[in-house]
Amino acid sequence: MTITKMLLAGFTATALLSGAASAADDQKPFDGVYAGAEVGVDWTKLAGQKYDSSLYYGGVIGMRRQAENDMVVGLEGTFGDTGYKNGATGMNTDYEWGISGILGQAYGDNLFYGKVGYVETKFDATANAAGGTFRNGGWRFGAGYERALSNGLSLRLGGDYTTYGEGVKSWQTKAGLIARF
Repeated sequence: MTITKMLLAGFTATALLSGAASAADDQKPFDGVYAGAEVGVDWTKLAGQKYDSSLYYGGVIGMRRQAENDMVVGLEGTFGDTGYKNGATGMNTDYEWGISGILGQAYGDNLFYGKVGYVETKFDATANAAGGTFRNGGWRFGAGYERALSNGLSLRLGGDYTTYGEGVKSWQTKAGLIARF
């Protein structure tokens, strides 16, 4: 297990245990600091190539405010890995991180949200003649649904589109378990 995966697993376990133990007693299930884990499918396309699918897994941490009219605004950071490997080009990814602004509307225990942000992915080309690693940044646009299961725990489903420019792009669909502190 790589150090990144060990850190991610430790962070996620700590966040989930801390959030589950939190007992917020208000009627705003999407207000406050939160963290969690996500897993899903990633489809990445390099310029001139077809989409390749791989497993996505990662962690999320953020802060949201739920107003009296139930509008939700926030800032969210992510760190994960797509496990992307392209046999034709010898290219794979090591990790990605991102930061996004969140805007949504809550209806009781349900939240519908959109997000816009920046993502940077570390690509590794050591398996091909070009060799080396490089980072590529791009814009991410996404939308999702989150359901509060209790005052401190929620389940989310979402999709993201990232464009890195020069024909490089990706789609991700994810499910996550989120704990609020």
